Amino acid sequence: MDENKVVQGQEEEFAEEMKEAEKTGIVSMADKKKEKKSSLNYTHNFKTPVEIEGKQHKTLTFYFEKLTGEDVEAIEEELQDQNKYVLTPEVSSVFQTMLAARAAGVGADEIRRLPLGEYMKIKNQARSFLIESGY
Repeated sequence: MDENKVVQGQEEEFAEEMKEAEKTGIVSMADKKKEKKSSLNYTHNFKTPVEIEGKQHKTLTFYFEKLTGEDVEAIEEELQDQNKYVLTPEVSSVFQTMLAARAAGVGADEIRRLPLGEYMKIKNQARSFLIESGY
């Protein structure tokens, strides 16, 4: 039932936009782009509960928006201590995993131990955050 209301609302909105376009010859997509932009934080829903740091989790929230420059520098220093150097964090799985772990307040090893599908979704969210942030 709710889906019908959503679809009907979208149809009405589309009809209004078409009327405006007919009048002016222009449809403004600027408002649409602003609407899509929301929080860069991410809550991951696991397919099956996973154990992280001794606790069962059905979900895990990554507070990317709370990260600071200090977090990025700490990750870079930690990688340098391991003799690993990252030139482009937005393509580095190691950097993205460490960033996601910091955003969730868990160890990076906990993220690395997740099933591959779960790991990739989380890592890709960290990459998206880096790109959205202009890193």
